[in-house]
Amino acid sequence: MTNNKLALTGIFAALLAVNVPANAEESFSGIEEILVTATKRTQSLQDVSVSMTALSGDKIDAFGFEDTRDIFSQIPNVSSSEGSYSADITIRGNSTLNPTLVGEDNVALYFDEVYRPAAFYGGGVMMDLERAEVLRGPQGTLFGRNSTAGLVHFISRKPTEEQEGYLNFEYGSYGTNIVETAISGPISDQVRGRLALKYHQDDGFQDNQGPAGGKLGVTDRIMGRAHLDIDINDDMNLLLSLEASDADDIGKAFNYWGLYDSGTYDPETGFYKLCDAKRALASQCVGGGAAYGLPEWNDPNPDVTKPYTEHDPSAGDGRYTLETETVIAKLTWQLNNDMELVSITALDSIDRYFNTDEDASAVGVFGGAAQYDDTYTVDGDQFSQEFHLSGGDEGRNWLVGLFYLDDDRGSTSSVAGYEWGEGNPDTIANIDTKSYAVFGEINRSLSDTLSLVAGFRYTDEEKEVQITTQGLSGADRLTDENLSGKLGLEWRPRDEMMIYTNLSTGFRSGNFNSDLFFGDLSALTSVDSEEVTAFELGSKSTLMDGRLQLNAALFYQDVSDKQGITYDSNLAAPVSRLISLGDADIYGVELELLAVPTDNLELSLGIGWFDGEIKADPGYIVYTAAGDELTLDGSELGSPDLMVNGVASYNIPLNDGAVVTLQTDFSYHSEGVGTGGNEYNYSEAKTLVNARVFWVSASEKWEVQAYVKNVFETEYIDNTYGSAGSDYVLGNMGMPRWAGVKVGMNF
Repeated sequence: MTNNKLALTGIFAALLAVNVPANAEESFSGIEEILVTATKRTQSLQDVSVSMTALSGDKIDAFGFEDTRDIFSQIPNVSSSEGSYSADITIRGNSTLNPTLVGEDNVALYFDEVYRPAAFYGGGVMMDLERAEVLRGPQGTLFGRNSTAGLVHFISRKPTEEQEGYLNFEYGSYGTNIVETAISGPISDQVRGRLALKYHQDDGFQDNQGPAGGKLGVTDRIMGRAHLDIDINDDMNLLLSLEASDADDIGKAFNYWGLYDSGTYDPETGFYKLCDAKRALASQCVGGGAAYGLPEWNDPNPDVTKPYTEHDPSAGDGRYTLETETVIAKLTWQLNNDMELVSITALDSIDRYFNTDEDASAVGVFGGAAQYDDTYTVDGDQFSQEFHLSGGDEGRNWLVGLFYLDDDRGSTSSVAGYEWGEGNPDTIANIDTKSYAVFGEINRSLSDTLSLVAGFRYTDEEKEVQITTQGLSGADRLTDENLSGKLGLEWRPRDEMMIYTNLSTGFRSGNFNSDLFFGDLSALTSVDSEEVTAFELGSKSTLMDGRLQLNAALFYQDVSDKQGITYDSNLAAPVSRLISLGDADIYGVELELLAVPTDNLELSLGIGWFDGEIKADPGYIVYTAAGDELTLDGSELGSPDLMVNGVASYNIPLNDGAVVTLQTDFSYHSEGVGTGGNEYNYSEAKTLVNARVFWVSASEKWEVQAYVKNVFETEYIDNTYGSAGSDYVLGNMGMPRWAGVKVGMNF
């Protein structure tokens, strides 16, 4: 199997080495230009002086991306876990690292220019997209809070001047059924509309080995979106958008392994030292997991074929639901030829629920007779308002703006059958956030080839939390003020090349430890805001008569008061909690290449590498429930430090005018070791390969795709998680081989 992967990689590399003849065909018009809005104005991707990747809607469809998390497989230095209920998004090694239900991530997520809360990561549907933009590094000037790692922006397709539409049907492995449709066009001379719908259902790829039986990893999602594009007059336009989604999934099972190191037995104490997750996956550990029917040391098959679980979907156990509603009103007023005012008003609502048997067994793994079941809910309402005024002339572009956010979110976390104390330790947390900001940015030419970029953003934020746990109540208040800035230079030695450098800052909001407290209000503490200062040197070039694009970036990031999750044994009921880990240094490189050696062959390659570690007080030590010391100073950041991705696509014209396209893509992620001293968190190195065949009719009315995902059926655990105070490690199974057919009609 490994040889096959290496052979495929070798073929791909050989294709990259193809030389373009000097007399390239005159019919070639250049690599398709992608227009982006990374600077809140429309620019070519090659003109934006920041390290970013943009994928068009056509590319997203060609990859078969269905979930907001899917896209990160083809973006350098960006990764995402495949957890059942959420995803840990990491950019340049700077992870979100905040699984709290009302937490603040450090990767800002935007849909159609509107900031969305962290909970949207848990199963966002990708539908009818114009493009997706991923910006690496802090984006504090134009986008503000919670973008210290970067920004992910999904932009939907808007109403068109001419009537158009499509209808797609997809059927695949494990009962996959996907239907997506959209229709767009004029309603009157001044009004255009677009309506899109999508339904995604599959039966899951895991057999439930618990008494409940059935399938796990089930997907059941529906989403709809409507746009009205209204010309109020010649100078004013109103875009109204309504979006709603409903996910009703059944989560994947956890796999469990024993967590004691077989080589560290102490006869005096009669105990083993805890084993790290990497050794657990290699079956080099022993532990009490065997007493519960869990895999033990030297288990001949401890990997993905043994999802031990007691999920009972009929009783709501293992169920994950996410309901969202969004209303957006965007008003664009062209004041004159050089000045434009934009107002973006948005209302968001989310309702999130999941229930799971956390110990994933028919017995009480935590030492009692009772099982360990937990239920989490999140509901939230968010209002945001942005005004920005932009303008400019030859040699100068500027933008100033105001922003307001009111985010009111509440969560409930409860555990049934827990052995500590009486009753069910429920925790109810409500956090109200109000954020105000003023921002601006200018791009001014200093000469024919040199431009200056400068920007600022001032943010004033207030958070209030109210907590109730087992009859106890508490409250706290947190305020943040931050001034973020950006200073950069753009040098164009020739029209097809730009070299740039940026010095930028950003911040991640301070927050509270607001999850399960088990009746211990001493856990209600605040965590300072996380701040980052980043330096980036990059270049963007178009070469070989437009047949090659080469983008590269070097970066260094200094993170202060980095937020992270680690185990705290000092509480009455020890749990993992949010703390300031210390500072962090991160540096690395990104390389993206897009080549069209011939009119029918397109190749791309992305490489991302970084190195980073925590710089904490050497005397600051946290402890596991077993008493093992975790020293934060010098610990790794945890995510894969090397990521490589690529695509090869070849078109075969047929005699009748139709086209057949052969496409393969791959992604490689190196191993990742736990952040913040948590050696029980681990991700395996893995290479995943996908393949697709497309047929498009001469009229482009019909399209048929056949695909295979995870061609070599790589078995992997996506991420492992150490369970505090117990003798095992758990992880989610990665996706198996998945095949399907998609038929599309354009009208």
